[in-house]
Amino acid sequence: MTRSRSSLLLVAAAAVLAVVGLLLVLGGGGDDGDGGGSAGGSAGGAPRPGASAGPGDATDPADPGPPDAGDAGSDPPADPPTGAGPSDTEEPLAPSDTPTAQPTPAPRQTPTLPPGMRQPEPVVVPDAATVDDADPTAVAVAALTAAYSFDAASDASAEDAMARVQGWLAAPHDSTAYDLDGLRQDVQRDWEQWAQHQAFASINAIEPHTTDVDTADTATRAERRFYVRMTPIGRDAWNGPLVEHQWFAFLERASADDAWRIVELQTPLAHR
Repeated sequence: MTRSRSSLLLVAAAAVLAVVGLLLVLGGGGDDGDGGGSAGGSAGGAPRPGASAGPGDATDPADPGPPDAGDAGSDPPADPPTGAGPSDTEEPLAPSDTPTAQPTPAPRQTPTLPPGMRQPEPVVVPDAATVDDADPTAVAVAALTAAYSFDAASDASAEDAMARVQGWLAAPHDSTAYDLDGLRQDVQRDWEQWAQHQAFASINAIEPHTTDVDTADTATRAERRFYVRMTPIGRDAWNGPLVEHQWFAFLERASADDAWRIVELQTPLAHR
């Protein structure tokens, strides 16, 4: 009788173990189904990652829950660097072989003159028909004005101005009686610079100079002294240095009824 009772207890224990084992097997299938997740939630434990919440779970509906099982165990993506843009990752462009176009310089402007002042203009050679050739002073001034009538915009060289003096000279302008060739050489030396600026001679003044020992005029001979001041002026507002020369003009005529002509035109070397 005692042995039969012990056998029954062993059979009952075996049955209980079999039921428990079956429950454990069935409980392990919750990883791939909703049932296992519900069982885990009802047992009071926190839902395992990857388990779907069931209707009976005491989970806050607003809580989005843990990430999907596929994201479990991976680090969250790093935030992009602040201020990073497409150019931060692009390779620098190779320098272009095409030269950069240079801006066109603006033309130089002529300075605004104060009220009452005028822009200098090229020398106007007097018309021989309007010059009083009975006045030795007028003849000398006309000749000197023509001698300084250089204009790079219309003259081929400084020689052209010398040719304009000829009407008031008794001999050819290249005669040794005149220092005009020295004046021509002085200007011709800078003619290239004059031409670059389309410059012309601006006569500042032709001032007569007299002394107490001047020789008095006669009916056929006269003597005059002058200071001539000239500045080269470029049509692009360039200004050359001031030029100042002293001139001695000696004039003669055959009779009181004839026109005065210059027979000598000299300048001291100190003023050249």
